Amino acid sequence: MARKRGNRVNSLDVARLAGVSVAAVSRAFATGRSISPKLAEKVHKAARQLNYVPNSLASSLVTRRTNIVALMLPGFGNQVYAAILEEASRRLEKVNKQLLLFTPPTEGDFDRSLQRMLEYRVDAIVIAAASISSRMAALCLGRDVPVVMLGRHVPNLSVHSVRGNAEDGGTKAAELLLAGGGKRFGIISGSQTLTTLAERQQAILHRLRRADDVDDVPIVDGKLTYEGGYQAAIELLARKNPPDSIFGLTDIMAIGAMDAIRHELHLRVPEEVAVVGFDDIAEAAQASYRLTTVRTPVRQMVHHMMALIAPEATQVEPQTILIDAELILRSSTRPVPASARRRIRA
Repeated sequence: MARKRGNRVNSLDVARLAGVSVAAVSRAFATGRSISPKLAEKVHKAARQLNYVPNSLASSLVTRRTNIVALMLPGFGNQVYAAILEEASRRLEKVNKQLLLFTPPTEGDFDRSLQRMLEYRVDAIVIAAASISSRMAALCLGRDVPVVMLGRHVPNLSVHSVRGNAEDGGTKAAELLLAGGGKRFGIISGSQTLTTLAERQQAILHRLRRADDVDDVPIVDGKLTYEGGYQAAIELLARKNPPDSIFGLTDIMAIGAMDAIRHELHLRVPEEVAVVGFDDIAEAAQASYRLTTVRTPVRQMVHHMMALIAPEATQVEPQTILIDAELILRSSTRPVPASARRRIRA
């Protein structure tokens, strides 16, 4: 007999057809639950006959878990965010969790997006886009929703933070350009409200100022874009004493700078101007750039994120996890002696 349109099949219908309990149907569709293969196949066969699909929302009313993890990204202008999305999606899918993506257009929308995340009853919130207000952090924690800042942190805020060691990365990049014979330096930066960029910049400046023959280090805003990096390089190299070494605080700005140096200003990289970036996006390794960079450890960050949002970690005190910087040497920087390379990369 055909089922009337609009009458949805439920777990009781499947249980009746399979000749099992409703609890057995629930176990058959729950990842990691104890059920014999023979019984599970019996349930799935009945479900296929009835075109039954489990109702995750209904299940969440019983388990108080939706298996949804919210991820906030600032967009995809920087390929590192696409890499974070891909890795997080892959790892969450392995444990039967779904990812809910938010990309608020402006900083003023961040708290509003967080409010919406909580309305979806998400099990955890991962933020790779911006800061979080103390009010929203308290609201999340009050609902036992773990919050993980990925690739950044907010001082004095009681949420988890997992990120690469930006200070270590900035120091290693500066030591590399100094060891390669750099004398005049310039920095293509971005918004200093982004803690990772601010820490990279401060570490670079701190290391350069310890060098005897380094004076002024001009800083130009590259607006975190390829076009911004391109224009910033032109501005830096138009100075009376132009830099012979440039730091792009993200790879995309460093790549824009390389194109301006070579194609607009007709200078050689790295012989006349060395360039180093940060993030190690896929484009950095392409033959047309071969950009030396400090890698953002996406896989390691997501690995730690997974541990911090696991159900058993709900009551864990806020943790700060710093991952050592990894310098990826390619051909956009001047060669340095092997002993110096080992010292810098240690």
